[in-house]
Amino acid sequence: MTSFPTLADGQLAHAVLATPTVTEAYRQQEIWDLKARLAYDVAARIRKRYETEIAPAYARKHGCAPTSRHVIGELMAQDPATQMWSALRRSGQEQMWELVAQSTARQFTRLTDTASALLDTVGTLALDPSVEIPAYLQTVDIHCMPTGYYRETAPDDLTAGALYDRGVYIYAAGQLGAANDDKGRSVIEHYLDVKHPNLTPSAILDMGCSVGHSTLPYVERYPQADVHAIDVAAPMLRYAHARAASFGLPVHFSQRNAEATGFAAESFDLVVSHILLHETSTKAVQNILTESFRLLKPGGLMIHAEYPPFSTMDPFAQFLVEWDTTNNNEPFWSTVRTLDLKAMAVRAGFEPDRVSRELIATGRRLVTGQSSAGRIGLLVARR
Repeated sequence: MTSFPTLADGQLAHAVLATPTVTEAYRQQEIWDLKARLAYDVAARIRKRYETEIAPAYARKHGCAPTSRHVIGELMAQDPATQMWSALRRSGQEQMWELVAQSTARQFTRLTDTASALLDTVGTLALDPSVEIPAYLQTVDIHCMPTGYYRETAPDDLTAGALYDRGVYIYAAGQLGAANDDKGRSVIEHYLDVKHPNLTPSAILDMGCSVGHSTLPYVERYPQADVHAIDVAAPMLRYAHARAASFGLPVHFSQRNAEATGFAAESFDLVVSHILLHETSTKAVQNILTESFRLLKPGGLMIHAEYPPFSTMDPFAQFLVEWDTTNNNEPFWSTVRTLDLKAMAVRAGFEPDRVSRELIATGRRLVTGQSSAGRIGLLVARR
């Protein structure tokens, strides 16, 4: 995919990308800059204020420093600088979606026609209107994205996918790489190529693929494999198929629920997901792990990539992370970081000595040229 052109801000162009006009790109860049400034410079200043003023004042009163993200959250909610930081973050998120929605709406016909033309070229797309949207996706519009993942307003609608592809790139300030595919590439480069360099899967399943950002690296790395990718949202899958086809990469996209996929038992050598679990529920996570076990061939490998648990962070970092739970429509964002995923994998059927938690580097494909931007946690199990 490196031979494809990029936009001025570095995002890899393809046939169904909602390409901004010069004016739209300028306004989107303003939001990019605001969000990056808030995430780094302003957040660092708030931490310093906490460490030099707010935490010491709490310790003088209570005889110890705060050790809970909940207590820190109560303290910081009273801080004017934190209030402004929070308000600007929420406002910036809403403005980002509004600006991307303008580009998407303006190009709706082009995007739909292009997707239709690509339908029977590379890979497959199978939609099933009987698939129910889980309650955890209907309750809120995740990340404040106006359509949620699944809403449609016209036949063959792929608006949700177009919004997500461009919006995620701006939201992450390019840190997911030019193709927004860093999570999949990181799992491959920092785990599979290191721990399983001789892996030659014949069938791979990507659960909760959304628009296929992390799916395509598996097609490139394992060209001998049949790669399947599933999601419950039809607009995401329409967009995902068109996007993959425009890159000439074959993927079998189908509308299925990761909790009960409908695939035959022992169908896959490798089952993966990338930041899927935090958008579900505790019950759903257990179901997904159980389904992963059922789908794996003997000796097959399961890898669920998710953001690191709270146990890997100091309390103030936990407080910063938890902002998204209450302010960015991510109700399960904090809870998933407290789950004992190893124990849940054992309940799903995996042997305890074949389950592990890993922490790997991610964010190496920054358009800014910086080095590692962070880490991602893996739940790994072998059948």
